[in-house]
Amino acid sequence: MKKTFFTVAVAIVCAVAAQAQVFYKVSGNGLQKPSYIFGTHHLAPLSMLDSIPSAKAALDETERAVGEVDMTGGQMQLAAAMQPYMMAPADSTLRDLIAPDDYERVSKVFGKYAPMPGMTLDMVSGMRPMVATSMVSIGIMAKELPCFNPQEQLDTYFQTTAKGAGKEVVGLETADEQARLLYTTTPLSKQAADLVDMLDNTGKIVEMSKKLNDSYFRQDVEGLLRLTEDDDSDPRFMEALLDKRNAAWIEKLPDIMNQGSSFIAVGALHLPGEKGVVEGLRRLGYTIEPVWK
Repeated sequence: MKKTFFTVAVAIVCAVAAQAQVFYKVSGNGLQKPSYIFGTHHLAPLSMLDSIPSAKAALDETERAVGEVDMTGGQMQLAAAMQPYMMAPADSTLRDLIAPDDYERVSKVFGKYAPMPGMTLDMVSGMRPMVATSMVSIGIMAKELPCFNPQEQLDTYFQTTAKGAGKEVVGLETADEQARLLYTTTPLSKQAADLVDMLDNTGKIVEMSKKLNDSYFRQDVEGLLRLTEDDDSDPRFMEALLDKRNAAWIEKLPDIMNQGSSFIAVGALHLPGEKGVVEGLRRLGYTIEPVWK
């Protein structure tokens, strides 16, 4: 069940320092102006920023916004880039991957939480199971978590606010790269099993989501990471999801920050740990200071 929840948490968004949190100032190592790193969480409302007013001030003073992917082109553009990786092989539809009895049972749950009225599991049967998981997880959270609004995301807010102010928006990776990771790293059979498990355990998913939110609102990134850890998780997926991406971003960020002060917003799970972005930048010689308010 923990493993399935981690899959859901990814579809929707280590040893760490005692000051582990969500917002940091980056200076030194030749930077003319400081940059900032903000750890986001897909279930957190924009009101989260009320507890960290300095984040908005930092966004105003920096010259560009940096995110995992540039989302300012709109959902249609992102969907078009990701679509090739969302489609399943012709012989691996959801009906091929899920046993008939299981399929009929979870289809009813999918219909209850589908993102659009009247949407059925058959309508997405030709897509990879992770796509259905992403769709229905948003529906579950929207109905069961009053604070969650899928139309208000921290990552999107930072980027659209920066673009509206005439600032540059930089993506650390392309939508194509992110889609390849999310939809093709895990075997289809495992994706299907996770989808069935999630739809059979929606109550536990909601309960765990509330715990994730509690940890995030406390700025307890270490606790957030502990909640998503699972020794049985596919190590290849975990390495691709966190470690390899962190390493690639740590390599790119110095050049980005040298070009101008940057407000960097990435998923909070990318911040902690020896292989996390914060420690990676420290090893390069940057001064990383927590910003609490």
